[in-house]
Amino acid sequence: MNIGIIGCGAYAIALSSLLENKNANIMMWTALQSEYEELSKTRKNSKVLDYELNKNVKFTTDMDTLINENEAIILAIPAKFIKSTIALIKNIKDKPILIATKGIESSEKVLIHEYLKKELKIKKVASISGPSFAKEVVTKEPIGLTLASEDKETLDYFLNLFNNISYLTLELREDIIGVELCGILKNIMAIFSGILDGLNITYSTNAKFLMDASYEIRRIIKEFGGDKHTFSTYAGMGDLILTCTSVQSRNYTFGKLIGEGADFKSYQENTTIEGLENLNTMYELLKEKGIESEVIDILYKIVYKSQPKELVFEFLKDKPCRIPF
Repeated sequence: MNIGIIGCGAYAIALSSLLENKNANIMMWTALQSEYEELSKTRKNSKVLDYELNKNVKFTTDMDTLINENEAIILAIPAKFIKSTIALIKNIKDKPILIATKGIESSEKVLIHEYLKKELKIKKVASISGPSFAKEVVTKEPIGLTLASEDKETLDYFLNLFNNISYLTLELREDIIGVELCGILKNIMAIFSGILDGLNITYSTNAKFLMDASYEIRRIIKEFGGDKHTFSTYAGMGDLILTCTSVQSRNYTFGKLIGEGADFKSYQENTTIEGLENLNTMYELLKEKGIESEVIDILYKIVYKSQPKELVFEFLKDKPCRIPF
């Protein structure tokens, strides 16, 4: 198998590490000449992850080479670069694409699989998501991921690619809408959870927040036309627990700095915070669709309207009896 990976960041490297023992020839693309030179010389991207890539991995800065010489593509770049990067792809034909990016295409306010289908005129699109920090994936400890596609042939292709990796458990879903939304919303929820931690909430209150957030995510998935049960997967509850409880999460750390009243501007300027990048777009998209989300409304007011961080407590108070749906 010849697999192309768009991106050379931490998660792109982590996915490459998963395929080391699958007899796959990997080619990774970067837009940065300096990154290309370091990877070619040392097989490491020292700025993002201390991991030496397998000798079977090649590197390129030429998108045409990546597309033409590989039978499938994995997309693993920050969501904010999706539009500019996809514009470089001239003719992908019917090659399957796996989305490992968690976010929204902000200029058109659409999920990434929808954007790819529209711009590239393709149907073979899948998404992979789940609780998996890159630096822990490369240590080859047991992890679980959710793989989703509306196209059975594409789902089977990527199942075969990632199957039989001893430390990886895969779940299969047809609901790519739900899986993508889980990846977007858990990062936003992690900022909220970090603020609560910075305000010194108890473990009991944090558990309540995680449950209340889970209701919110399931309802939004349903409103978007996805399957609410997708939340009960690695991509859903699994990733929510990980991201909302660990300082290894950039989103959680950013929120914690806000909650503590610390200077978060420097962290914001030097760190990719996917939840923050998607908060504004998701806020606008939900308004357009007439979908309510108290978490997103409150977080938007704190981050973009400079309202008091203590506003987060409003989400935790005066909730009616909740009946699972």
